[in-house]
Amino acid sequence: MNKKMKVGLALSSGGYRGLAHIGVIKVLMENRIPIDFVSGASAGSLVGAYLALFGEVDSLEKLILKNSKDFLPMFFDFSLIGGFIKGDKLQVYLDKIFHKAQFSQTKIPLYIIATDLVSGQPVTLSSGKIVPAVLGSISVPLIFRPLGFKEKLLVDGGLSDPVPVNILKKSGAEKVIAVNLYHKNEFVNKDFTISKVALRSTRIALHNLSKISVHDADIILNPDTSTYLESIKVSKYFEPENVKKIISIGEKEARRYIPEIKKQLGML
Repeated sequence: MNKKMKVGLALSSGGYRGLAHIGVIKVLMENRIPIDFVSGASAGSLVGAYLALFGEVDSLEKLILKNSKDFLPMFFDFSLIGGFIKGDKLQVYLDKIFHKAQFSQTKIPLYIIATDLVSGQPVTLSSGKIVPAVLGSISVPLIFRPLGFKEKLLVDGGLSDPVPVNILKKSGAEKVIAVNLYHKNEFVNKDFTISKVALRSTRIALHNLSKISVHDADIILNPDTSTYLESIKVSKYFEPENVKKIISIGEKEARRYIPEIKKQLGML
């Protein structure tokens, strides 16, 4: 490389599928792909924040595998106001993971996207404490209570900018690698119930919005977790073998794109 290009990594929303982000990042780092900026929405905000603060995600994978039984109980934190889950238990857990760190302490500039429930507009969070920003970004409406922030009510960042590419371009990234977890293969199943119609409707909206979000990305990775997720129950999501499988899907997708990434960065 004659001149080191500034590279941004945009990590999409996607709930449990967000574990695939860990696999993608591991492969990028194994291949010495530079990451100069990172952005994330919802699940991508959590993984992105960990990468930005600690400079790696191997320890995050180990943490999830070691404490797999701790995750589901965090969602038994019921609320009758604004959402079914308060999020207090989750905040305590995230505070331990992130050591109550501030954005100013990250090794890599970090941009977290949430959505203002009042205006419907995306909100970029890049200062102050990291954990409240992550909580705001992952707050799926009706599931979690919206998070009060200044004069805003923050909910899931995926609702307004599911793959936050443009903030990286504006921040100086010359090349942006986007990881979009919304895959076309999610729309193969035609067996509908009332609940599945509601879920499919949400996925259609996010799938189409994500295509708009990634428009200006230079490289788009699209890990396909759809088939595997159809085969396991929600209660089994954090069992070690399932965590490993979703991470491996991210690894496989990243390896497929390494030659193209290196070519675009002038590393070949």
